[in-house]
Amino acid sequence: MRSRWFVTALLLATLLAPALPVSAQQPGLSVAFWRTWARADRPVAEGRAARTWMWGPAPITHVLVEEYDEATDFDGDVLGFRMVQYFDKTRMEITDIGADPVNPWYVTNGLLAKELITGQVQLGHNRFAQAPAARVPVAGDLDDPNAPTYVSFQPLMGYQPLPVGMTIIQTIDRNGTVGADQTLARYGVTAAVLVRETNHTVASVFWDFMNARGTVYSDGAFREDGLFENPFYATGFPLTEAYWTTVRVGGVPKRVLVLVFERRVLTYTPDNPPGWRVEAGNVGLHYYQWRYGQLGEQPVTWDTARPEELPYYDAIIPTVFPLAAGLQPLAALLDNPALDAPGWRADIERRLIFLQDCARAMREATPPPTLSAFHSELMVGLELVERGAVRIRRALDTRDPVLLWQGRDDIAAGLRAFANAFERYRNQLRAVPGSEPVVFLAKGVH
Repeated sequence: MRSRWFVTALLLATLLAPALPVSAQQPGLSVAFWRTWARADRPVAEGRAARTWMWGPAPITHVLVEEYDEATDFDGDVLGFRMVQYFDKTRMEITDIGADPVNPWYVTNGLLAKELITGQVQLGHNRFAQAPAARVPVAGDLDDPNAPTYVSFQPLMGYQPLPVGMTIIQTIDRNGTVGADQTLARYGVTAAVLVRETNHTVASVFWDFMNARGTVYSDGAFREDGLFENPFYATGFPLTEAYWTTVRVGGVPKRVLVLVFERRVLTYTPDNPPGWRVEAGNVGLHYYQWRYGQLGEQPVTWDTARPEELPYYDAIIPTVFPLAAGLQPLAALLDNPALDAPGWRADIERRLIFLQDCARAMREATPPPTLSAFHSELMVGLELVERGAVRIRRALDTRDPVLLWQGRDDIAAGLRAFANAFERYRNQLRAVPGSEPVVFLAKGVH
């Protein structure tokens, strides 16, 4: 696969959007974001697991572009922006478009709770814009006038940690006043582990959840595994101690334990059914309303005057990018075949499953009439990629190196078809008066 592959035409423009994450149509979901979502939340969506959503049932916004200094393209050149999409519970991010998409860190989730509690909007590894911290309830109903907000927790970041093993009975109110209620000892929640990076403890109920095993979806199958590949992957480190408080949930007052982490807020409600006692707060929703509502920032999304095209772009463009990026390491593996080596075969299989997921995302995306011709051209390329994947699988079964080479050639031809489709579409846009793409990515992938 020495041929030059191209991924072209990421078209971005500033479009005015509602301040709240409301869309006339359901946003689309690309392969990278879907794979990240599916590990923990597909079992919940399909009734295979009774536990909290870690992301949410579906995205609440279209794919957006947000400023980030170190974000890069396929060649490692600085772009200055990254693709993100918001869910109820958090935000998914792709900062390095050309990185290996099979790596679990290809998609990250931001330090949203930290930004909400400090007011520091992160615009790069070491650059922040200071804003007022969020006066949004950390848990429960958004219109609850008595629930503690992120501002309430701000001074608690500097408090000393509880001794490990101590029973948690401390409380907090909306004003940030800390108290103690001895009756809370009946729940038996203790400070389980000290996290030295932030000098705060994780409550036992949350630590058990972060290390729990259950049904997950990974590498094309449901299986029993840890809910998180690292206990801090989804949450980040704790920013405060855990505090009991009272919040309204559906208008009903509930006694809950709250712990603010860097990425999320976890709550423990003893009265809930067992699988739902620990829940992830709606930090993604809170953050979007704060940044694009209270702070007045305008969302940036795909360059189109037709709202009906947005869900299709959400699914297709961020799928074609990682598809091309993921074929780079696949090409390197096929250049040095080791058909009898278990590790080589396992890596090939993982990448073929990724191709399968890419194909699913592209085939499930329904184009509006204005994009039907473009979609048909993409499907021609996809058929070539899928045919190549079939040949590679047969090569693994038969140990036939000729099939490997044929599969590589099919995949390369498929990527060229993608490039041609994007190039023709870009030329069509240029021919339409008033339609001028703001940013193009047309980077070669070897």
